[in-house]
Amino acid sequence: MPPGEAQFVLRSGEHEWRGARPTDWAAVGEGLRAARERLRALPVRRIVEAIDTAAERWAKRDLAERRAAVRDAALVTGMSEETIDRALDAELGNLRAESLLAALERELGDPEVLDGFRGGTTAIGPRTVLAVFSGNVPGLPARSLVRALLVKASVIAKVPAKEPHFTAAFLRTLHDVEPVLADAVVATYWDRDDHASLDAALGQADAVIAYGGDEACSAIRARVLPHQVYEEHGHKLSFGVVSDAYVELHGPAEVARRIAADCSDFDQHACLSPQVYLVQAGHARAVARHLADAMRRAAADSPPGAIDVHDAAALQRRRLVAEWRAATTDDSEVWSPDGLEWTVVLDDVLLPLSGSGNRVARIVSVPDLDAAVEHVRPYAEHLQNCGLGAVGEEALRVAGELARLGVSRVCAPGAMTRAGFTWLHDGLPRIAGLVRWCDVELHPELEPATS
Repeated sequence: MPPGEAQFVLRSGEHEWRGARPTDWAAVGEGLRAARERLRALPVRRIVEAIDTAAERWAKRDLAERRAAVRDAALVTGMSEETIDRALDAELGNLRAESLLAALERELGDPEVLDGFRGGTTAIGPRTVLAVFSGNVPGLPARSLVRALLVKASVIAKVPAKEPHFTAAFLRTLHDVEPVLADAVVATYWDRDDHASLDAALGQADAVIAYGGDEACSAIRARVLPHQVYEEHGHKLSFGVVSDAYVELHGPAEVARRIAADCSDFDQHACLSPQVYLVQAGHARAVARHLADAMRRAAADSPPGAIDVHDAAALQRRRLVAEWRAATTDDSEVWSPDGLEWTVVLDDVLLPLSGSGNRVARIVSVPDLDAAVEHVRPYAEHLQNCGLGAVGEEALRVAGELARLGVSRVCAPGAMTRAGFTWLHDGLPRIAGLVRWCDVELHPELEPATS
C-alpha cells in the first residue's frame, strides 16, 4: 500500500472487495483543500453539466462500468441485477441537468449565487462534507454527493458496507468528464466501531451527513462539534393510503398493480418503500386479491433477490402470524407462493411495522381515511413517504393531515420509490441547509446597480 493508507476488506459470502483507507488524515485534508479551490473556480452550471454528462453515460444499461457495478452490487446485496438496474435508472434520472437546476432554483432561487454575488447576495458551501452512508440500496450515495458538489464542497464519503461499488465507479466516470469534481471526493470505508477513523474524518469536515439506523446516527451525532452543520437520515417508515373512490376511479386491478410496484422496488428495502397500505374497507379485499397476481407478475418481471438466513426466518415468522390470524378471523387472508418471493396479507388490524421488507405487501382494511391517519399516528416520529390514493378535495385534505403528522412526501400509489431531486429530503432543505449566506448592504460601491 502507498504511505498514508491502510487496506480494508469487505466480504459477502465467498466474495470480497478490497480498498484503501487513509491513515494520514492531515494529508487528506491538504489534498481536499487544493481540490476544493479548483472546484470553487468552476461555475455552478459547469458542475451541473458535468454531472449530467456522467449520468447520461450511466443511464445506458450496457455501459461496461455500470454492468460491473451492477454485478458486484448483486453479489453483495443479494438483489437481482434487474432490481438494481431499475434502482439505478430511477436515481440516475434525478442527476440530469433539468432536475439539478430545478432543485437549485427551488432552494436557492438563483443557482449562480454559488458563483459570487447576485443581487447583493451570495451562498457559500462548506469546505468539506463528511457523508456517512449505510444500507444496501444501490445509488443511495448519489444524492448527497451531488448536493455537496453543487455547493462546491469537497467530500469524504464513507461508502456503505452493503453496497460499496457504485460510488467509486460513478466517480471514475465523473473524473473522465470533469476531473475537478472527482478529485474533490475521497471515498473510503471504516468499521462502525472504528472511532479513531471517524474522529479523524470529522476533524477535516465542517458539515456532516449521516445515514443509518437510529443507534448508528446517534453515535455519529454525539461526536459532531457545535460548529459543524449536521444532517441526519435515520430510521424511516413509509406507507400507503387508498380510498374507495380511488379504487372505483382506477379499478382494483390497476390499484393493485401500483401497490405491487411500490412493494417490489428495491425488494422493499428502501425507506421510501411502503410497509403497509391502508385501504378503505369497501374495496380492501378486492385489492388484496388482485395484489397477489400483481406481486407474482412483478416477481417474474424483476426477480426478487436472495434472502439471508436471518431475514428468511423473520419473514417466515411474519407469515405464520398472518396465517394464524387468517385462521381465527374472517377479516384476514394470506396469499403467497411456496417460496419467499412475495407475500400478500389482508387484515383489519395494523400489527407493528417492522420495516424489514422482502416484498411483503400488507393491506389493512380501514373504515375511512381519517382512521388510516390515526393508525399511523403512533409512528409519527419516523414517517417519511405516503402513497396517497384519494380523489378531489379529500386528497388535499388528507395530504394536509399527513403533512401535519410528519410525512415529508406525498405521491401517487406506484410512485413511492421514485422521489425527485427537488424533494426536500425528510422535510428539510438539503442544498440550502449546507450553505451560509453573505449579503452586501449599505455599500454603494459593491451593491448592484439599479436602472
